[in-house]
Amino acid sequence: MFAALARVVVGHPWRVVGVWIVAALAIILFSPNLSDHTTGNQQDFLPSSFESVTAQNIGESEFPATAGATGTLVVSRRDGGALTPTDQQTALGLATTLQNDNIAGVGAVSAGPQSVSPDDKVVAIQVAFTGQPGEPQVNDAVPAVREAASSALQNTDLTSGLTGNAAILVDSNTAYDDAERIISIATVIVILATLGILFRSPLIAVLPVFVIGVVFLAVRGATAWATQIFDFEVSTTLDAILVVVLFGVGTDYTVFLLFRYREQMRAGADRLDGLAPRRGPSAA
Repeated sequence: MFAALARVVVGHPWRVVGVWIVAALAIILFSPNLSDHTTGNQQDFLPSSFESVTAQNIGESEFPATAGATGTLVVSRRDGGALTPTDQQTALGLATTLQNDNIAGVGAVSAGPQSVSPDDKVVAIQVAFTGQPGEPQVNDAVPAVREAASSALQNTDLTSGLTGNAAILVDSNTAYDDAERIISIATVIVILATLGILFRSPLIAVLPVFVIGVVFLAVRGATAWATQIFDFEVSTTLDAILVVVLFGVGTDYTVFLLFRYREQMRAGADRLDGLAPRRGPSAA
């Protein structure tokens, strides 16, 4: 099958290139945004028959105010000292301010005298979100709460920081995205350098990276279409997996093909015959 496919490609090179260009552009330009169909909520990947999912659904139905993601907004002095009575009043009043802001994705913000630490250095404000960690509205609410708290404390000696399962997941995703970006850039640089050194040709170094990049975008688009048609979501780690698989396999195949082609050319084969597999037992 692969031999027949190779002969078709070699026999009609520009037609094959044209079809691939049109197909890739159509998928990239008209496919939905894959980010709208990704989630970091691990519960979304479990069947509804699992005990943890069933219990979570019951909890969300019967106790919607407390069944979602939670967070703790920690308020302290910038100099690390003990909170004055005025500082404590300001910190406790921050809960009311945030509650009145009606931030989307936030169900309740609460604090009381018990929120002040025994050494009077910290006030812990409880934040309840209207969803599970990793859900879009919760992910959007985390930076909104942080920004609103920072604005409310801007002209004071206090500072705040939001933690909890929702905030940790958001920060983890941010760190993961930064690492993914660095890995992607490093991968491209290594491939360009390796192909450039091996084949001493800028075109051979750049073209595979460009082609694999287009395939990467087309695969993301095709995946987005699939998620929309079959109504499912994919993990936020998909892009990292695609980078590893497509650039890894694509580069391996490119190096293999170019080395075999160079062997055929050195053996005296025509430039097209060097790409087309030979018929018969000697085709390998």
